[in-house]
Order: sequence, then C-alpha cells, then structure tokens
Amino acid sequence: MEKNKCIPFPQADDISKIFKIINISNQSDIKNKNSMKIILGGITDRQVQYYINAVKYFGILNNLKEFTKVGNEIRSLNEYEQKIYFCRLIVSDPVFGEAYFSEKILGCSLEREDVITIMKKHLTFDSEEIYKRRAQTVLKWIGWINSLM
Repeated sequence: MEKNKCIPFPQADDISKIFKIINISNQSDIKNKNSMKIILGGITDRQVQYYINAVKYFGILNNLKEFTKVGNEIRSLNEYEQKIYFCRLIVSDPVFGEAYFSEKILGCSLEREDVITIMKKHLTFDSEEIYKRRAQTVLKWIGWINSLM
C-alpha cells in the first residue's frame, strides 16, 4: 500500500468512527465538517480531521475526500469482510504490523513505551508527546484486532 507522506500517522482511537466514514451513505457529507461532527458522534472539528486523515492514511479516501479504488472495494463488502480487509490494511503498515506481530510472537501485550520504540524506527515526530498520542492509537487498534479473535 502506497502511503501519501503528507497524511499524518493516525491519531484516531475509535475504530467504529473509521467504519462510520467507510459506510457513510451520503458521500458529500465527508466534505462537510458539521455533518461529520454529527455522524461521528458530536466530536470536535479537530477530531473530525483526525478520523478523516486516518481513513486517508490507509488509502480509503483521497485528498479530495473521495473514495479511492480501495475505498470503494471495502465499501462493497459486508461487515465481516470489511473488518478482515481493514485488519489487513492495518497490519500492512510497518508500525502497526511490527507492533501487532511483536505481541503475537512475544505472547503478551505491548506497553506504550514498546510501541514508541517501534515508531521511532519508522517515523520522526517533533516531540515525545506526539509519539505518546500516536502510540495510543496503535495500542487501541491492535486491541480492536485482538477483540475480533
């Protein structure tokens, strides 16, 4: 999966909001922040942007907030298949994948500091706080995958 370097690493802890975007019925709502705030459960403008960027990061939306080929493919699937597809997208990312498979190989859950160590091999952020916030998303998403098992 080709990543757009201009799209920030996800900071969007609630996977259910990702699926709300994927399965949105009126695609023009994606371009309207007020509509998205309502659809995603009354969140702030900044949080809406985090979720939109997360969907863009995985190639589901393009920079014009339109569904890509990947986006349309995942939208055409049933709920179960969408979850499998999105899990594959998640673990195909170097950070998420290394964190996920490290847990499986070690047989225990990673701590935030473990994820930050992995992130520092692949990403450069301006502050430790950014690493901490992004590591939280990695842990939440891996937890979501594990909850499907």
